[in-house]
Amino acid sequence: MSVTGTWNLTLNSPLGDQAARLDLHDTGGVLQGTLTGKGDPAPLQRAAYDGSVVSFAADADTPVGRLNLAFSGTVSGDSLAGKYETPFGAFDFSGTRSA
Repeated sequence: MSVTGTWNLTLNSPLGDQAARLDLHDTGGVLQGTLTGKGDPAPLQRAAYDGSVVSFAADADTPVGRLNLAFSGTVSGDSLAGKYETPFGAFDFSGTRSA
């Protein structure tokens, strides 16, 4: 199953749900992409995909400033769900692949 494509994410946070876009592509067997939230697209760091599990990190613009967010989630068809780590703790996220 491919994880590549554009994903519309909802990040649960203490400040309410936050929308983000995740763009993933495979470049010569290496997973790369960007995460776009409140600001400019942020390049992914440590992006990896193994079976149905995808993980990555990004320095993202958030309502409380620029933070490094580390994600780990499970892909099931066109759905993605998991947790993301912040300096303030871990929170749930979910998403759907864009058509």
